[in-house]
Amino acid sequence: MGALEALQSQLNPKILEVTPKLILRAGMALNGAYALFLDDLFKGATAYAAAYQRSESFSVSQKLYGHWQSRSQVLGPGDEYALVDEFADMIGVRGWFEWKPDNDVMAAPADTHKEGTSNPELLRQKYRPAVYFLLDALKRYDSLPMAKIGEIALEIGRVGQNGLNYASPDQNYTLKSLPGEKFSGLHLMCLMYAGYKRIAPGHELGMDLNEPFLMALEMFQSGMSGK
Repeated sequence: MGALEALQSQLNPKILEVTPKLILRAGMALNGAYALFLDDLFKGATAYAAAYQRSESFSVSQKLYGHWQSRSQVLGPGDEYALVDEFADMIGVRGWFEWKPDNDVMAAPADTHKEGTSNPELLRQKYRPAVYFLLDALKRYDSLPMAKIGEIALEIGRVGQNGLNYASPDQNYTLKSLPGEKFSGLHLMCLMYAGYKRIAPGHELGMDLNEPFLMALEMFQSGMSGK
């Protein structure tokens, strides 16, 4: 669930009517902390936390995010369980759940991939069109504010939650943030990759597009962008 959807769900009158106040406050605190995380991740390109600042739970959100920042650099395997307990203590729901041992041992599927592209070799074969689409992205973003670039990149992330078909050149995708246009899957991937390079250059997307991006950037900077 995205930051905006989370806020909308907690402002829904029907949800407010049937949800215990403790759960509402806990949810607002956690969602506010998530919003702070996103705003920090995107270097001020977003302002999701602004919607939570008047909430009585926002001070707890700040404590949660501050606690996460202090722990995130030293987390080891299994420490996420302790972090959940610490968060639960801070929002007052520690006694509402318990951990159960997982006695089932499952082997990972042989074709398990890390987050990112499902067929890196195919993506490498798309080098030339990727350069073109990345160049298009650089041209678009050159005149856009960071907030708009973040909006486009985040929307593509939502559209691509179930995967983007970058094998086909067909323009089957649309974006609310870029109305009136249609895009191929590879074009969207390039728009998202170039967008993150602007708003969060240290964020790893798991897409092998760095080489074509550097080529597109060199072309753009040398005046070959067609501007």
